[in-house]
Amino acid sequence: MDRSEFRDPVLFESAHELVDEVGTLLRRHYSESCTLPYRDGAYYCECPVDLAHLRVGLSPEIRVLESECSICNLDPEDCDHLPGEMYDGRECVSVITKAEVTAVAVVANPRQLVTRFASIPAGTTAELSAALGPEFRPGVQLNCDRCLSGCAGLNRDFTGANHG
Repeated sequence: MDRSEFRDPVLFESAHELVDEVGTLLRRHYSESCTLPYRDGAYYCECPVDLAHLRVGLSPEIRVLESECSICNLDPEDCDHLPGEMYDGRECVSVITKAEVTAVAVVANPRQLVTRFASIPAGTTAELSAALGPEFRPGVQLNCDRCLSGCAGLNRDFTGANHG
C-alpha cells in the first residue's frame, strides 16, 4: 500500500482491499496467530493489517556530526568518490557515524517507509478491563479480532489513534 498511496490512488485502493481480505482470511483460519503481545505490563497491537490502516509515520530531523565514505572511510568532503557510483562492485554512500536527533514529527507520508509504526499500545489496563469485564486479568492471552469486524476505514487524521 505504501508505495502507491500518493502516486496511484486506484492501485492504493486495490491494495487496501486486498490487505483487508487477507487479514480476514488469516484471522478466520489461523486465529492463534492473531494475538495481542503482552510485555512490560501492557498489550500491544502489532497486526500488519491494523497498522496498515494507520496512515502516519515518523519524520526524523537529524544533524549529521560525522560521516564517512563507504569506499575509503574518509570524510565525504575529503574524498573523490561520488555517492551512488559503483567502485569495484561496491556502491558509494555516505555512512553517518555520529548524528544528533533534533526533532521528530508525525507525518502522513514519511520519506522512509520503515518509520511507520510497527507496534502501538492496545489500551490501558483500565480500558481493557472496562471493555472485557471483571474476568479480565492482565497477562491473559487476548485475540485481535479487528479483521473480523470489516474495514472501519483509514486513519489519516489521527482520530482514535493511540500513539503511546
